[in-house]
Amino acid sequence: MQQTFQVNASDLDNRFIKSVQDIFGDRKLKIVVEDIAESNEHKDALLDSLFGSWESEETGEELVKMIYSNRNDSPRDIEL
Repeated sequence: MQQTFQVNASDLDNRFIKSVQDIFGDRKLKIVVEDIAESNEHKDALLDSLFGSWESEETGEELVKMIYSNRNDSPRDIEL
């Protein structure tokens, strides 16, 4: 079972620990601490690094010609 708690660090006290103990009992736990503000900044930076302008040896006009010349858009005979 996985439970996710999103709390402010200032709210962590014995009540939080008691709640976790009540839910999980004596089972072994893995606790991951994540700084949400930093995490969102990291995700935004990752997104920015993945998307950007297209780099190619062809010019924009050459790419457009290649795209249009490779399309197979011919009329079809359809009977209803």
